[in-house]
Amino acid sequence: MNLKKNSAWHNFLTGGIESADSETRARAVVLNMFGLVFVVLALLLGVFYFFVGARLLFYVSVAAALLGIGVVLLLRISRNLMLSANSALFILWSLLVVIRWHSGDLSAKGLVFLPWVWNAVVILLAIFLTGYKWGSVWACLVFMESGVMVALLRRGHEFSTHIPPNVAPVYFFGFYLAGLLAILLFAFLFEKERAEALRRERSRLEMLTDSRKYLENILDRLPVPTFVLDNRHRVVEWNRACQELTGVSPGEIIGKRVWDGFSLDDEGSMADKLLDNPDVLYEKYSESVVSMTDSGSFSVDTLLPRLKGGVRAGIKAAPILDENGEVKGAIQIIEEIRTSKTETGSGASSRGDHDDAPFPVFRVDGKGKITAWNKACEASFGYPAEQVLGKNALSFVARAYRRDFRNTLLRVLKGESLRSLEWKYIGAKGKAVYSLAKVYPAPLPSGKGRECVILNTDITNLKLRLKKTARRALESEEKFKKLKENYDLLTKNIATMIRKKKSS
Repeated sequence: MNLKKNSAWHNFLTGGIESADSETRARAVVLNMFGLVFVVLALLLGVFYFFVGARLLFYVSVAAALLGIGVVLLLRISRNLMLSANSALFILWSLLVVIRWHSGDLSAKGLVFLPWVWNAVVILLAIFLTGYKWGSVWACLVFMESGVMVALLRRGHEFSTHIPPNVAPVYFFGFYLAGLLAILLFAFLFEKERAEALRRERSRLEMLTDSRKYLENILDRLPVPTFVLDNRHRVVEWNRACQELTGVSPGEIIGKRVWDGFSLDDEGSMADKLLDNPDVLYEKYSESVVSMTDSGSFSVDTLLPRLKGGVRAGIKAAPILDENGEVKGAIQIIEEIRTSKTETGSGASSRGDHDDAPFPVFRVDGKGKITAWNKACEASFGYPAEQVLGKNALSFVARAYRRDFRNTLLRVLKGESLRSLEWKYIGAKGKAVYSLAKVYPAPLPSGKGRECVILNTDITNLKLRLKKTARRALESEEKFKKLKENYDLLTKNIATMIRKKKSS
């Protein structure tokens, strides 16, 4: 029978506990394995006591084995790992107490071996199964019991013995070796748990690092100026579009206050005001607020008096919250920058607005024809402007994306603005170019009708990296399946060998 995750054997080992915490599942497996081993060893010990004539110890061992079965059932019924683990520890400790007090090992000879070695086993097992808090409780109980034994020995108390003298040396030595083996097993278990915890922590840190790099890459490639502040008003992210607009590089601004050109007044930028007091921000700019959400983000259409002599712009800002809802920073986007000419309607959205933009921008009219194609488009897609102007834009959109592209143009021509659209273009020589696009309407030069302005962020490298990561994940999953199959086969062979030995 294969040991699949949903198999009866796996379900039995975990006690039916399907926790997302791998450590909890591992402890449930160890507890169930301990229960099985304890039941078998207790029965074998009972048989030994029966043959040497220690009837009291025989009955106690058999009773402990039955209670061990009860612990396994308790874990399955209650799904309470802590209750089941403490019950198992109590049964083990009680059995050891009875054995110590009635096997003659509480003597000058026996005291060196059995009591102290197995006390260490109980404490280590308690720490592993229940954690350090309950482990400390069990350690105190073991120490108290050991102190009582020593006090009784000093007073000359005679403990009964049911082990024949000729068997006692081998018996005590066997228990001593078994205790050492148990301690060695726990050493391996603790080392394995430490290694697993270290591996999980490294994996988490690598994931966080990759996620941070991925987000930083996306921020840097956004076609609109975007920056991020921490809760002390220091710039922590400053993307490429901000640098192109302001001439200030990230190295010059990171760790400092926001560039003065993005300030609304002497109190700083919109992101600064959002960090200080968002209620005041709404009251002061209520006439300019375009939208506001429950998450605390604002979108305003206002004047930036210190940017290029004063321009109007659409500004969006939102708080960055931690898991507890505390504000840890703010992000701000400056988009749709308009000069005074734009406001009066003369020369609005001229064809050359985006010629020097660092990101690919092209325009499509109501017939689907390309009417503008900037220099960044030539660099990204490989087509010169004279080759594409006047042609249908669908001709260099990948077939699988054409319907979405066409529907987007229809919606934008009706007045909508759309963002975060992922498309695949076919560049020169068949090169695939993946893009994250923003599309908004703009009036035609004649003033009659609209055309679509498409701002693109090249995410080809990111897309290829994601595909490569997915491929590696698939390969790792296949390797894991092969290892699992080998493990299942090994377990099956061991089970077959055990059955053959029992039958023989």
